[in-house]
Amino acid sequence: MLKLHLAAPPRRAAILVAAAVVAVAAAAVFASMHLHRTGAAGTSDTDAPTTAASDDAGSSGVDILLGLAREATRDGRLVSPQGNNAYEYYLSVIQLEPTNATAQDALRETLPFAAQEIEQLINRRQLDEARREIALLRDYDATNYTLIILGAKLDAQQQVVTAEDEAKADAMRRRNG
Repeated sequence: MLKLHLAAPPRRAAILVAAAVVAVAAAAVFASMHLHRTGAAGTSDTDAPTTAASDDAGSSGVDILLGLAREATRDGRLVSPQGNNAYEYYLSVIQLEPTNATAQDALRETLPFAAQEIEQLINRRQLDEARREIALLRDYDATNYTLIILGAKLDAQQQVVTAEDEAKADAMRRRNG
């Protein structure tokens, strides 16, 4: 299930950047419309484009995030690097528009591929990154069976690494007397 209160700081940064882009775009549209109005003062239908432009500016933040998410997906950046991946962008869209079908569908459809990436990280013993990515996917669906299994595999791999480190430390202690 969706946990909005656990939003990672990089997602907040992405939302702030998107909001800033929206504000700049809205200012540009306003300036353009103002110039258009003063240039065509005798025209009576100048209010219609202003209304359409303000609607476009309101949804352009979501559109920008969706575009960034699609680009990240195309580039194979499903869950990494942190702050610049498809999952964080789609989750940001969900924060802005909780019922956005495009983001919901994309999150659901890419979850199996993201899970495969996480499993590879666990197998390569990149456990901190795997832990971060599992937490990211759990922001979307905390009860997903695949994520529960990956979490257990991560815990088991962490125990193996810890046991190996302890054995190395013991061997060093015995060697050093």
